[in-house]
Amino acid sequence: MSKDFLESPTLQARLINIEYKNLKPEEFKQEVQRIYLEETGELLEGDIDVYHSSESNSKSIKDSGYDGTAIQIQTEDQTEVYVISQGTTGFEDWLYNLKSMLAGKTADQATATDNFVDDAKLHFGTEESAEIFGLSHSLGHNNNAVAHLTYDTFDEVFSINGAQPNYYELYEASPDFNRAVKKEFNIVFDEQIYELSPDKLHDFAMGYYEDKSDNIHQIISKDDPLYAASAVRGFFTLGNVTMVDTNPDTPGLRELMEEIPDDVVKNFQDLAIDFAVGSEKGGTNGGVEALLGVDLKEFEGIDGFWSGAGFYFTHSSEIDTMIRSLEEKVPTLLDKLTPITENSEEIFGSLYEAEYITKEQKDVMIEEIAIIEQELQEINETIGRNVNIRDSGNPNAVFGGDIGAGLKIYFDHVKVIMESVDRIKESGILDNLSAITDSHSISELLSVMSDGKKGYLGTDMVYTATKGEGEPIKVNISAALRMYQQSIPILEAKAAKISELEQAIHDELDTSYKDEERKVRDEIDQMEGSPGTYKFLLSKHGYYPTFMKEMKKISVHEIFPPLENNDFEEQLAELTKTVETGYIYIENYRKSIEDLFEEEEQLSQLFDLSRRI
Repeated sequence: MSKDFLESPTLQARLINIEYKNLKPEEFKQEVQRIYLEETGELLEGDIDVYHSSESNSKSIKDSGYDGTAIQIQTEDQTEVYVISQGTTGFEDWLYNLKSMLAGKTADQATATDNFVDDAKLHFGTEESAEIFGLSHSLGHNNNAVAHLTYDTFDEVFSINGAQPNYYELYEASPDFNRAVKKEFNIVFDEQIYELSPDKLHDFAMGYYEDKSDNIHQIISKDDPLYAASAVRGFFTLGNVTMVDTNPDTPGLRELMEEIPDDVVKNFQDLAIDFAVGSEKGGTNGGVEALLGVDLKEFEGIDGFWSGAGFYFTHSSEIDTMIRSLEEKVPTLLDKLTPITENSEEIFGSLYEAEYITKEQKDVMIEEIAIIEQELQEINETIGRNVNIRDSGNPNAVFGGDIGAGLKIYFDHVKVIMESVDRIKESGILDNLSAITDSHSISELLSVMSDGKKGYLGTDMVYTATKGEGEPIKVNISAALRMYQQSIPILEAKAAKISELEQAIHDELDTSYKDEERKVRDEIDQMEGSPGTYKFLLSKHGYYPTFMKEMKKISVHEIFPPLENNDFEEQLAELTKTVETGYIYIENYRKSIEDLFEEEEQLSQLFDLSRRI
């Protein structure tokens, strides 16, 4: 089994992709069996059990946002467990990416990965000798790799376009690596690690984990944005890596990332660290507050001088704290943002030259980032003037200065920054960058994995046939097998319903009519056999008194007309014909595909075996 699963890149990729479908366990199991059949031409032997992370009661798994599925395949000879860790799917995952891989301030999902594997083995009753394999994409690789490096969670790790482990993240997660780094570089305080040479840390991490590198296997697209991101400080790539060019007509982003100065990347990292620390305490709002030093909701409801004055009288301490926080935070924020702004022409110009964005979008990004920086500078100047007023000691001046500074910061600068953000969104640049996102997808990577006749459309298998001198004919084999597999049971169920209808017609009409006729005949026999018991009927004919009369004989002349409008043979025949037509259509469809690929002996077997899944 493991040979098929782990040595076939396309089988790996399609298996990993199932995790994104959020299927129920039985549906997940069927998808595994279907993909295995399509890729190998054989049924997956053994007992298959599926366990999802949502079934776990582990607090660390639930709190971290980790999402994964464990599959145990058990035969008489061996037991194997495959754990598929899901990649980034939503906003919470992106926040985690920021905090873990860029800032290196958490590895909660990697810890949750290890806990989930333990839970899965307990759920399955997995024997100790069973091999555990990690499969993943995107963030999932970071989780699996860090768990493997830190806790020895897996025997082997396999991934598609994975987010690489980060030595800052491992410094946080692994006590052993933490101690080794401190000893090697004479670190006393944890914050000192960010001041070390990234190149030296990279080389040290590569050497430290060299013995585990052989157990990590990766397939990476040169156009994958995560491959580009792995060029910056913090990331290091371990394992046996197979590079694939999924989009040869478009240059990748790796060279662009390599050209960004390390101090710019470090500024990104510093901002991410501040955001990560703040968001750990207060979510997204806490992260923003950590960057700016103020919760901007303090300004809500202020729409002019007099409302500002009223707010000041009731919240003077909050205003004072806000202004002093801005005084402390904004200069530092500007120091980190300015180098990024200075490189915006190079960054967005490269994206434009690579045709990822339009010239208009490039210009919008450069202009709006410059505006944001300018507004922060003016906030800084406003605070500086306000500090001078505060230092004057004049209470009236301080009062007016605080109100004026607050209003100016909010109305003249914060609103302008928010409008710049809106213009960036309206430019459509995020939609245009979908080409970069596509290169991260499993389906694009599968599209270049072909052995000539076999290829992929999305994650479906496609065969290509050429008849004579005509154009190649592409057939979606996955869709054909699904139709065959699902249509036959539907036709069988329809035939069963027709039989039930035929029986119902017989029971409700023919049999029921005969039952009613029998009841009438029984009543007639009763009347003719015991006429005396029916003398009460004479009262209906005006005889009086009834008890003085005698009923000596009853003779009933019955007529039972035949049941009419009970012939449904024609309708039943028509219904039966639709089933037969369906069978003929499905079988003709199958035969047409088999004729296209007459040299493909395995194809006929695929149709037959698909019925057994």
